[in-house]
Amino acid sequence: MFDIILPIAGVLVNVAVIAGIGLLIGIISGLFGVGGGFLMTPLLIFLGVPPTIAVATGSAQLVASASFGTTTAWRADLIDKTLTIYLLIGAMTGTVLGIGIFNLLNKVEQFDLVVGWSYVILLGSIGALMLIESIKSFRTALQNDIDEKPATNRLHQWLSRLGSQRYFHKFDVSISLPPLLLLSICIGLIGSVLGVGGGFMFVPALIYFFQLPTRAAVAASQVQIFFTMIIATILHAIYNHAIDLVLAVPLIIGGVFGAHIGTVIGHYVKGARFRLTLALLIIGVALRFLYSLVSAFFSQKQDLVTNKISLSALPPWEGWIALVAQHNSFLYGIATALLAVLAGFGASFIFGLKTSPN
Repeated sequence: MFDIILPIAGVLVNVAVIAGIGLLIGIISGLFGVGGGFLMTPLLIFLGVPPTIAVATGSAQLVASASFGTTTAWRADLIDKTLTIYLLIGAMTGTVLGIGIFNLLNKVEQFDLVVGWSYVILLGSIGALMLIESIKSFRTALQNDIDEKPATNRLHQWLSRLGSQRYFHKFDVSISLPPLLLLSICIGLIGSVLGVGGGFMFVPALIYFFQLPTRAAVAASQVQIFFTMIIATILHAIYNHAIDLVLAVPLIIGGVFGAHIGTVIGHYVKGARFRLTLALLIIGVALRFLYSLVSAFFSQKQDLVTNKISLSALPPWEGWIALVAQHNSFLYGIATALLAVLAGFGASFIFGLKTSPN
């Protein structure tokens, strides 16, 4: 009843299931301040969506969720304009570089393998580090503060002694700009290649390496995801023709509702619990990818086989979408990004979120 053929991916999917994935990712985005692409991309791949389409189209959903989160952070006065500018300079640079790497890996037909192992390594290592630190936080009773900073560590101590320090009075922290810019470049690059906002790496790094309070790191992550994913969506449409609007719409609709739910829940969840829950979720996704890669290795075949449906089977309106995506890719990318932005901002004003619980 809810099955539909995706015009760009050429596969049959259930719209209700796709919207459910968008809802789940939106909740994660609103609750943890991460894009949620680290979970969305694997789920879409597991449903049979080609990895390139899952990665590229996922960026549109991330725009919607991040626009919702950015509005919420702005209302809560958690956005530092100067810090945001520095982060966006690096992130935009990384995003453009990442699109180039995406194209290269796709041409040499190594994209699927690189994505799989990248998820295992990145998610596994980051999740483990977060889990260790979260346990330490509970032991030292840091969770009593609603927006506490994490325990200090050697890397932060070393970074605090570097030159080019900039003081951000809003958060009462001094940050060395070169490592901050390098971090944002890496996040933008990895995010555009793997189809993630990068928040699952960005938030922990800002917290542990630069000592930003948890909710300040969440706000910075949402703003960074918002701008970089707009660029990624447009570039993927132009250079890869990998944005599937029919797939993006249910993801966006589910995502904005989920972001509302997650943000409300987030008002009542303390910082240490944020990090512990997110760490367990990240580790779980890494283990699922590892299982898929190991199974594929021993079976000597692809873990995920996509039976692509002929585009001649498309109804006329989907055929028109496919033609526009192919021959007017710039306008197609702009329209998709604009739809995501309007959905996110529109939902934030419709729901009328409060910045703090009563």
